[in-house]
Amino acid sequence: MPKCGASTRKGGKCQREALHGKRRCALHGGKSTGPVGHKNAAKPGSLYSTYMTPEEQEIASQLELGRVDEELRLTRIRLMRALKLEQERGGTAELDERIERDGAENVSARMEEKYKVRDYAGMIDRLTARIESLEARRAYLMGQEQERRMRELDLAEKERAASGLMGGVDFTVRRAGEELGDAPSN
Repeated sequence: MPKCGASTRKGGKCQREALHGKRRCALHGGKSTGPVGHKNAAKPGSLYSTYMTPEEQEIASQLELGRVDEELRLTRIRLMRALKLEQERGGTAELDERIERDGAENVSARMEEKYKVRDYAGMIDRLTARIESLEARRAYLMGQEQERRMRELDLAEKERAASGLMGGVDFTVRRAGEELGDAPSN
């Protein structure tokens, strides 16, 4: 029977025999019926899907991944919208929120409005940086695709050359004394 694989306090190996079908002795968890796997391990799609609505989960399952061009188009559209809003509203304050305050006995209720100047320059900078990042990613992916195609073409060319070399060589066996034009005599 195999020995237990647990480490002792002194750093050595446990010398007891492991239980049947296990790798540990009874003192070191061989009788444990707990799961061997990791029940809290992250499962694909579980990180964000717990916070998505069923409608969003359905849309997410239909989205095509790995398409940088669509995201680049969307980011450029968002940049155009931000530039248009900056031109229209520039440095003017926009209504951010309305708060209704209850009044005390002698004071009537009133509505408070909070205005805020949007940071369009920061928004435009972030979108521009995102476009730059997507362009770099797109160029990298296109380079990778071109390298893959070149390798495929090179491999196909080598295979053609190898098959042409094999097809051009005559592998017929001739007996000694036979000429190319002579028929073999039996």
